[in-house]
Amino acid sequence: MISGKRLIHSASVIVAVGFMLSEGAVSAAVLPPSDGGNAFLHALGWQTFDNAGANNNSGISDTTPNSNSTFDATPVGSNHDGFYLTGAIGAGASVLGRDGYGQSTTKTFLQGPTFGDSPANNGMNIVDVPNADGTTPGTRQNVQGVSGSSWKFRGNEGNNSLHGDFSITNQSDYAFRLERIHYDARAGNSNSPKELDIIYLAGGDSNLTRADNGNELNDLTVLSDIAFGTQPSVQNVSQSLPGALAVPTALRLAPGDSASFRFRWSNFGGGFAESQIDNLAFSGTFQDQNNGYVSVDPVTAVPEPTALSLLALGAVIMAIQRRRLG
Repeated sequence: MISGKRLIHSASVIVAVGFMLSEGAVSAAVLPPSDGGNAFLHALGWQTFDNAGANNNSGISDTTPNSNSTFDATPVGSNHDGFYLTGAIGAGASVLGRDGYGQSTTKTFLQGPTFGDSPANNGMNIVDVPNADGTTPGTRQNVQGVSGSSWKFRGNEGNNSLHGDFSITNQSDYAFRLERIHYDARAGNSNSPKELDIIYLAGGDSNLTRADNGNELNDLTVLSDIAFGTQPSVQNVSQSLPGALAVPTALRLAPGDSASFRFRWSNFGGGFAESQIDNLAFSGTFQDQNNGYVSVDPVTAVPEPTALSLLALGAVIMAIQRRRLG
């Protein structure tokens, strides 16, 4: 016969395991002050850029952002290898997969500490965005003067060398409100491309929808447009996407949907001069489309069925034992 003490101990162990399972792994989200007071803010971003081919002039093809706050070692619901958001640059980012000219490894420019602008102006400190393996604080992959990696673009080489496509995919069970695109841009010299915009690319898997009418954002909608008056110079941009629209509204990705975008450099001289992009990121908030689009985290606090069963079993055993002892 099992003694009362052993029975109580077994019940306690079962309850403890149930609570452990119910807690799960909590996704990190973006940390203050870069969250702007939004505890549900998530982001993914690139600090380094993988070549599409064998050398630094082969374009960029990269599906491994260095920073990704949505990694979950024990994911709940739909995900992709533990990520609730994934991204791509170049091939796979759009129908055409424009990939720019390649990678610059020069360490004397760019390689700053933020994705886009400062947190005071809606940008994000790199260290406030968890690494893609879930660890915090985030790690700066490059520091100016020490190491470098940026996405380079060149004039006189055709549109593929002046254009670069990038995308984000919502792998979760919730809607994702895409709020900002962050990037650092540099115009190299007087002959370098010195005008830059970002356009939305409809078609393929891209389906970024407007909250006001439920329709997809129009193809080729311009979402950011900057010019460099002097060269060389750098602009750190954290572009509000709703704020870029003629009629502002939230922009959402349904579960499983993607949004594709294109950098377009223009207005260049001769000499095959280059301009660059660094520290490229997306940020936004998951929302429960079945509950009035309230903000949520993909990892919920609701116990899984197994955890609920263990909690219930432990409670029953302890109740029976108390009755015996009483």
